[in-house]
Amino acid sequence: MSKKGIGAAAKKLEEYYSQFPNWYWKYGLHDAIILSICELELAPNWKEKQPKRNCLEILLDSTNALCETNIKRISLYNYRITGMKMNATEPIMLKAFQDIYWLGDSIEQLEDGGYLLEIECTDSHSNLMYLTVKFEIAEIERK
Repeated sequence: MSKKGIGAAAKKLEEYYSQFPNWYWKYGLHDAIILSICELELAPNWKEKQPKRNCLEILLDSTNALCETNIKRISLYNYRITGMKMNATEPIMLKAFQDIYWLGDSIEQLEDGGYLLEIECTDSHSNLMYLTVKFEIAEIERK
């Protein structure tokens, strides 16, 4: 590939990554282990611009992830779970998400400023699981 082609490809890649929020794990969490997912109810501070009412907390061991190896915790505030399925059809309970491997995810910014995140996971028996969450605020704890 010519230098001109490499420059154009790098520019396209930069444009692609710039569409994601700053807090997002742009390079992926493939093979990170989901240690737990916990739902928390919060006492909102109504003086804040965006009071945090609830939180979906995802604890990870990302040391063996393909790219993003420094993420410990993902906190999604003001969330609503819009889908939980096993093998794309059967409903599952949130407590089923223990020692599960993160395969991939997709994120979409919504017109209201919130986000829609779909996480694809698998267990040690190759059962696929999908978790879809709508949320307003995200905080990422890195090592």
